[in-house]
Amino acid sequence: MRSTSTAMLFGILFLGLGSAAQAQSENTRVASMPFSECLSIIDEAAQDMDEEPVKLVSTNDNVTVRLAASDGFVTVSCERNGERMTLTRSPVPGAAGMTASR
Repeated sequence: MRSTSTAMLFGILFLGLGSAAQAQSENTRVASMPFSECLSIIDEAAQDMDEEPVKLVSTNDNVTVRLAASDGFVTVSCERNGERMTLTRSPVPGAAGMTASR
């Protein structure tokens, strides 16, 4: 895994979305987009990071993956019915003695 921070990964995933992305909170962004485009963004991010995303949910209508970075994780959710992508940035809890590496 390349050493990539969650902030950088968060920014990379939202590059080009412009005003389509709405901040839900400091660590969550939501954008309207077709399901296939959302899945393509996951694939591109995984290729850029040279790492397979961890699939958390995988159905015909919903896909949620986690991408690890040096300082935490970014969870990407794609919804077919809502035509929406949700990104959530999560730091690694230092008090737990955990790291983002697998």
